[in-house]
Amino acid sequence: MINEVKTFIAEHEQEMVSLLKKLVEINSYTGNKEGVDAVASVIQEECEAMGLHVRREQREDVGDNLVIETTLHKKGQKGILMCGHMDTVFPPELGFNKFTQDDTTFYGPGVADMKCGLVEGIYVLKALDSLGVLQNMSIAMICNSDEETGSINSSELILNEARNSHVAFVLESTKEGGELVIGRKGRMTFELEVTGKAAHAGNVGAGKASAIVELAHQIQACEALNNPEEGTSVNVGKIEGGVGANTVAEKARAIVEFRYTQKDCGDNVWKAVQKLAANPFTNGTTCTVRTITARPSMDTNDAILGLYDMIKKIGTEHGFEIQCAQCGGGSDANFISQTGIPVIDGIGPIGGKLHSVDEYLIASTVPERAVLATLIVASAWDMYCCD
Repeated sequence: MINEVKTFIAEHEQEMVSLLKKLVEINSYTGNKEGVDAVASVIQEECEAMGLHVRREQREDVGDNLVIETTLHKKGQKGILMCGHMDTVFPPELGFNKFTQDDTTFYGPGVADMKCGLVEGIYVLKALDSLGVLQNMSIAMICNSDEETGSINSSELILNEARNSHVAFVLESTKEGGELVIGRKGRMTFELEVTGKAAHAGNVGAGKASAIVELAHQIQACEALNNPEEGTSVNVGKIEGGVGANTVAEKARAIVEFRYTQKDCGDNVWKAVQKLAANPFTNGTTCTVRTITARPSMDTNDAILGLYDMIKKIGTEHGFEIQCAQCGGGSDANFISQTGIPVIDGIGPIGGKLHSVDEYLIASTVPERAVLATLIVASAWDMYCCD
């Protein structure tokens, strides 16, 4: 099989690059619904042209979500799930909107995170089709529109599809060393709001009920919850409050996030935050906390390690160097892992400097990872989906 897959991908490599360029040059900032929908339309047209079924889940506030599926999946047979997101972090006004390349590298907004993965997923399906096996497989590929803001409008779709699958792969670009991702930290972002009592700054003493003073205490206490040895990080990323230097602040707020490696660790941090809010340091103030976004941890388990062992074997047999890592950043693999099915992330090509105007993708890894991903999906079908 590998020679046929290599030949197919080599013959279509320039098509892959052209499609990548087309997607990269469509601004698909999460808040730009028109742009994200335009990316969805390109992918929909590409997949429908090869006879795949495409379900388009329309959304009002963000871009539409896509589920690309084979006939067997459409008929309800459990199989393989692939997942990738269409949105990026670059708003149109930033002016970062061009795909460029040199002899070794591609550059552009979302080139690695993760329009390369979307292209890879499409060409995995095309490669399997060229082998004459796709019509006998149940495969779904989700292209969602809001991963960069926590997949609030797509997580239920992802969870539902994962529950109807035996195994899953997330097409995010791989780490800069080429490692597959077998675990990711969970993440919660929350708002901490403090209410005090407004007063004239010249007429109050040390006992003033200042929301800013209380927020300062809460910030110090939250930052003290950092525990590197346990893999827990807490960061107060934004603060605001007050109306002027001559007024005791009635309102103040902070936006805080914390990340954790295991569910118990995350639960403990959240309980500690709620306890701090319920017991303010400053008399006359009250504190409330409100979740903004949350993504559970992708805990490395025996099922994930078993899937990784299968991929490792493919690497040994066919000359791919396969390594794995755990990652601090989250992805939709975090949600998929909650269903209990094995999932591997970082199946895409190698890139780096994500979320920056220096984002890049190693050109040679585009065909290499497409070949590897095709072999992985075919092997996973035999191992997990065939009785």
